[in-house]
Amino acid sequence: MIAKLRKKFILIAMGSLVLVLAVLMGAINVVNYVKLDRSSDAVLAVLAENGGEFPEFERGDMTPPSGAEQPDSSETPEQPDSSEAPEKPDGVDSLHRGSIFSEETPYETRFFSVQLTKAGELSSVNTGKIAAVSTEDAVAMAQTLYKSGKTSGYSGNYKYLATASDSGTLYVFLDCTRDLSSFRNFLTVSLLASAAGILAVFVLVLVLSRRAILPVAESYEKQKQFITNAGHEIKTPLAIIDSCTEVIEMEQGESKWTTGIRGQVARLTELTKQLVSLARMDEGLKLTMEDFDLTEAVRDTLAPFALLAGNAGLQLASELQEGVTLRGNEQTVRQLVSILADNAVKYAAPGSEIRFTLSRRGKKAVLTSENAAEGLQAGSQNQLFDRFYRGDASHSSEKSGYGIGLSMAQSIAAAHGGKIEAKSPDGKSLVITVQL
Repeated sequence: MIAKLRKKFILIAMGSLVLVLAVLMGAINVVNYVKLDRSSDAVLAVLAENGGEFPEFERGDMTPPSGAEQPDSSETPEQPDSSEAPEKPDGVDSLHRGSIFSEETPYETRFFSVQLTKAGELSSVNTGKIAAVSTEDAVAMAQTLYKSGKTSGYSGNYKYLATASDSGTLYVFLDCTRDLSSFRNFLTVSLLASAAGILAVFVLVLVLSRRAILPVAESYEKQKQFITNAGHEIKTPLAIIDSCTEVIEMEQGESKWTTGIRGQVARLTELTKQLVSLARMDEGLKLTMEDFDLTEAVRDTLAPFALLAGNAGLQLASELQEGVTLRGNEQTVRQLVSILADNAVKYAAPGSEIRFTLSRRGKKAVLTSENAAEGLQAGSQNQLFDRFYRGDASHSSEKSGYGIGLSMAQSIAAAHGGKIEAKSPDGKSLVITVQL
């Protein structure tokens, strides 16, 4: 049991860590890429507005170098009319959009442009600001994009923007090799760092998990041991009570008091038996696994319940695929089928039909129980497998039960490496599916 709890703890801890790191690293890299992409778009927009070139702009005041002729301070230079602002070259406002441009941007940027006519013929080409692309290659790239009809995007490591005008289409290409390489390097480093972090945390969790879950595991083991021991201890006084009641009936005759005592003793005996069986299943009881005919086992188990269903005004129908075999413990599987059938007979709506189906789906044997029921909500009904859970329909005193049976069925399915699920498709019927 400790091994199962430890495995579950490790899976939850590592799953949470991987999820957090995936979201964090994903967000950082997405923001990094968006920033790179927007920066490229801004530069391309400036180039496109200015015919494939950076605009000229005025430099700020600069101190003349040492030894240079200084202007005569006695002479007052002519001041420009403050009412007339100096005219800025076209594109200066565009150049200073955002904080990604500086006076060095035109000298740091590698780009080229191709002007095509409306017919797609070459009008002009400018490759003076890049050395890695020849004129022929630039023209070929532009004409390929012109034929495809694309106006923006990436062509290899070059981001492009097409601008249509009366004279034709201008294609501006920006070399993003350095930026893309930085992005890829950062992505690789972040992934490697995340992997290293996950590995380190996994080692720590693996080392410390046993100590972390030990108190819980010990408490759980003591609880199961208590149930098992208490079950055995209760059997003796119950047997004595039953024997004493039988003696009283022999001496004084049967009465409603002795009948009540014997009935409650029988209920306590059955409850104790189920609790002990459930505790043993949780302890990982070693089951003898053998190949057996599952179809015959289900058919034989359902036969007595057909009579019980008939006496209760119900119909029990079965559709069992022939020749379905299973490697498992036949006794506990029969017990599982019995639990499902007993649950269906007890809680099926009056006058309804109970239907069992068995089929082979791939490597799994699938057993399904379906019956009309009251007090359900459409959707999952897996709370039925909780111990001591009883739905509203079971509160009637006419229907006995302890809310342990379906929990036992779940333990049996898990012991065979399978699973059991309950759902209500329409809120009017209950479907329980077992995969073994």
